[in-house]
Amino acid sequence: MAVQRGNDDAEAVAQCMFSLLGERPLRLERQLFTHSGNAVYRAQMGDGRSLAVRVSLDAHTFLHTRANLAALRGLGLPVQTVLAQGTLREHGDVVVLDWLPGRDLFYVLGSLSAREAQRLAEIMVTFQCRVARRLPPVVNGGFGWAAIGAPAPHARWTEIFGDPAPAAFHIATLARMDATPLERYRARLGLVRASLEDYFDTLLPVCFLDDLTIKNVLVDGGELSGLIDFDTVCYGDPLLVLGSTLAHLGTEVGARGSAYATALLQCWAPQGERRRATGFYACLWVTGFLSLAIEQGNAARVRLLTPVLDDLLDMAERA
Repeated sequence: MAVQRGNDDAEAVAQCMFSLLGERPLRLERQLFTHSGNAVYRAQMGDGRSLAVRVSLDAHTFLHTRANLAALRGLGLPVQTVLAQGTLREHGDVVVLDWLPGRDLFYVLGSLSAREAQRLAEIMVTFQCRVARRLPPVVNGGFGWAAIGAPAPHARWTEIFGDPAPAAFHIATLARMDATPLERYRARLGLVRASLEDYFDTLLPVCFLDDLTIKNVLVDGGELSGLIDFDTVCYGDPLLVLGSTLAHLGTEVGARGSAYATALLQCWAPQGERRRATGFYACLWVTGFLSLAIEQGNAARVRLLTPVLDDLLDMAERA
């Protein structure tokens, strides 16, 4: 068997597959574009099939994956099927799934036509609306991340953003002559949050798929071919995923993602406070990216992120 070794032992993964399926893969190829912290392999099997193998060093990572996927498949979403589950060397989780064709959206955005980008955005918003309508909130379930049908941990949506600083603190920061650009951005974002608290309090814990951004969305020949990675869902404001996607498009993709960004905004069509909230959610990501770039001394990255953050803050601040 040919293996490509990564942070975990690929030979152990192959042995685990043998214990679960009764056969070893001919080849394991480590997949590089993953942000979940899990290792992902493409396993080439002797009968010509490809399987997806996800490995986590944390126990119970995939505890609800099978049920989550079954619920989403029941809604007509193109998701994977869990073929087997097990443990790796008595700790951590392994899940084996069927392999879906296509490449992550990140890689194909530059090749999509405007019509293909529009169609993809329409489908993604349709799926999110279907999930919101047909997977009702859990009674007294709360907000945040959980398995489908399980209670989420927070009593209020605003709690997922951490404890807020007083508005007076942000105003004082903006008045300081020695405040750094990052401090000023954070202060502006803090004031936006304060202005949206009444909106946050109106929200119900609506179910949505928070991790479908420029990753986990597979495209083949310009068409959606699959959606992946559903260990949890989120209960709260579905516009969070729109803001997250806009942030990643602006900072990781740039001009080649503009058609898709425009199409998403047209399809979601957030207005008023909903549009400002979308900008706030996007700014949370970009501010974090900017903080990291400054910490690393990456001046080029800072120059790239600053105008993106300016535009998104304009969306968030505009009444």
